[in-house]
Amino acid sequence: MRQSNQILPGERYLIINADDFGMDEGTNEKILELLARDKVTSASVMMPAPYAKEAIEASRRLGLKQVGIHLTLTSDARQTYRPVVAALSRSCSFTTDEGTFFREVAAFELRADPDEVAYELEAQILLAIELGLDPTHLDCHAGSLLGLSTGRDLLDVVFEASLKFGLPFNLPVGIIDQDFLSEEQRARFRSIFEVAVSRGLIFIDDIIALPYCMGREIDYRDARDRVLEMIRRLRPGVTQWTVHPSKLTDRLKGLTDCYRERELEARLVQDDAIRDALREEGIRLLSWGAIRDKQREQSHR
Repeated sequence: MRQSNQILPGERYLIINADDFGMDEGTNEKILELLARDKVTSASVMMPAPYAKEAIEASRRLGLKQVGIHLTLTSDARQTYRPVVAALSRSCSFTTDEGTFFREVAAFELRADPDEVAYELEAQILLAIELGLDPTHLDCHAGSLLGLSTGRDLLDVVFEASLKFGLPFNLPVGIIDQDFLSEEQRARFRSIFEVAVSRGLIFIDDIIALPYCMGREIDYRDARDRVLEMIRRLRPGVTQWTVHPSKLTDRLKGLTDCYRERELEARLVQDDAIRDALREEGIRLLSWGAIRDKQREQSHR
C-alpha cells in the first residue's frame, strides 16, 4: 500500500510505528527491513540504548527517513539505560546512585526535576541530529512523561521541546476517553490539549496496540484476529498502531521475557490478511513525517 502525504477530513489514516529502534542488533535489523519494505511507516529510536548510533547510521545509509525519537527516561527489567548527558551520568533526580534510570515509571514521575528532564530530552534530540537524523516526531518510552502512574506528568516539558524543534509529540487525543484515567487526570489532559493546540502543536487521534506481554502461550491467529478487529473499528482521523518488532535471537531472549511478542508483531505487520483488510477498509497509511510537515507548515503561517 502506498503512503499518503495529505490528511483529509473524514478519512481514516494509520501510522504503523516500530518502537525501541536501537535496543539491540536483532531489533535494528528487523526494523530496517520493515522500513525498507514499507511494512512499517515509521520508527522511534531510543538514544540511550546501546545500538542507537548503529540504527541511525544504517537508516541514513539505506535512505530511510521516517525515524523519530523514543524519548527514554526509564530502564527496562533486564536492560539499564543512562542519560545521554555526561553531566547527568551520576545520580540526579531521575537516576539511581549508580547513574542509571529507574526501572519503575512511578519512581521517575515522583522524583524527576523538570529542569533536569528538559536538559536530558534536549540532549537526546540533539544527539540524534548530530548523528545525522532528521527526526519526524517524539514519543516516550513506557509512557514516562504522561503521568499515568502517579498523576504527575511532565508534558509541559516535552511540549517545549516539541515546539523548539518543530516535532509533533505522540499523545493521542483519545487518551481522554480511557477508563483508567481519574477525573483529575482527564481534566488535566483536556487543559493540556487546549493550550498545546493553541500554540500550534498537532496531535493524532488514537493508538491501537496488542498488550505488550501476552503470556507464554501466544496464538498467532488469535493475535491477528485482534488486530483485524481493531483495524475495522478505526475511526476517522489518524491512529497509530504501535509495534515492537524484532528478530528472535538469543540476545533478545536475554533482554525481555516478551520476546515472542516482538517476533509475532514482526510477522503481523507483514501479514497479507492485515494488508488486505487495510485496503478493503479504505484505510490510508501515513508516516510521522507527514504530521511533522503539517505542524511546521501551520507554525509558519
